[in-house]
Amino acid sequence: MGAYVHLPYCPYKCHYCDFNAYRLPRAEGARAEMARAIAREIEAAPGKDRQGRIASIFFGGGTPSLFSPQEIARILAALRERYEVARGAEVTLECNPGTLDPASLQGLRAAGVNRLSIGAQSFSQETLRRLGRLHTPEETRQAVRMARAAGFANLSLDVIYGLPGETPEDALKSAQEALALGIEHLSAYALELEEKTLFGALAARGELPLPPEEEVVRAGDLIEGACAQAGLTRYEVSNFARPGRQSRHNMLYWLQGSYRGFGPGAHSHLFGRRFWNVSAPGEYLRRTAGGGEAVEGEETLSPQARMGEWVYLRLRLAEGFSLAAFARRFGRPLDAAYPGVREALLRDGLLARERGWVRPTPRGRWLLHRVAAPFLA
Repeated sequence: MGAYVHLPYCPYKCHYCDFNAYRLPRAEGARAEMARAIAREIEAAPGKDRQGRIASIFFGGGTPSLFSPQEIARILAALRERYEVARGAEVTLECNPGTLDPASLQGLRAAGVNRLSIGAQSFSQETLRRLGRLHTPEETRQAVRMARAAGFANLSLDVIYGLPGETPEDALKSAQEALALGIEHLSAYALELEEKTLFGALAARGELPLPPEEEVVRAGDLIEGACAQAGLTRYEVSNFARPGRQSRHNMLYWLQGSYRGFGPGAHSHLFGRRFWNVSAPGEYLRRTAGGGEAVEGEETLSPQARMGEWVYLRLRLAEGFSLAAFARRFGRPLDAAYPGVREALLRDGLLARERGWVRPTPRGRWLLHRVAAPFLA
């Protein structure tokens, strides 16, 4: 199983961000208070939530690198005390360039963090400004250099493409600059517009100059080619890695594995049960103050919904899935469960079948929402 820790504070809110993130409170000690609350939530986790061994831990946010190494170490110590954590577990911390320095990186490494996911987003200063990011391209390069000096051998960078005013060649240049840093993993995401963001509001008013779909598809193709040249293979729609450096934690999500979430708004999926925490940091702190539970809701997917999700998540993976694996898991062939769907997607050039395996075509990868829609209906 995996453990996900949500640290919700950010120095600012980016124009495209729809995550459960909040401006860092001005009150002294706000980060330490949140770290203590998360440690309390971990310590209060019921026995039924602790049946598996933790193989990966992921600190997301927010901006987890705003928290001190001591605060991260407190949370990791609580996890190790309460759960069985596998030796050699992957421990990832998301960070923004400009929030790191040599001392903090050495402290994180000493605490047990062994993988960093750095939010570069772009290597164009003008693009970063349009995104609402505060860091510079040089701060991203400096973050990688400092991380290497601190002993980090597993680094991932995020970039976004399909951005306002951006050409496919601009997107390729950013990806090439990221790859030139010798990273082990690259996440390249096409921009998704969310309603409750500045970009979402601008797009609704027709004031966001987005590139046409064919240019976004071309940008994705160019990025994939650059990754291949650099020795990184696409293993998921938006993720590329050197051999053996795929994100273990994210693979848990895509393979419907079990994970336990801690912190405001964190989601959990344990042995078929899904539940999630209250989102607002203030309410989360209140509920955990006396060792109480922060869970706000839960659900159990219907067999049909779980089957559709299984198909969708495996279509995100480069390998796709085998028709035999589907039939074994759900007791009937794919074509019986979804009559006519596969043939229609094959005719439209969105799906391919090869030796009993099903996967999206290159075009289908960039239009995955269309491929997945009939399975999720």
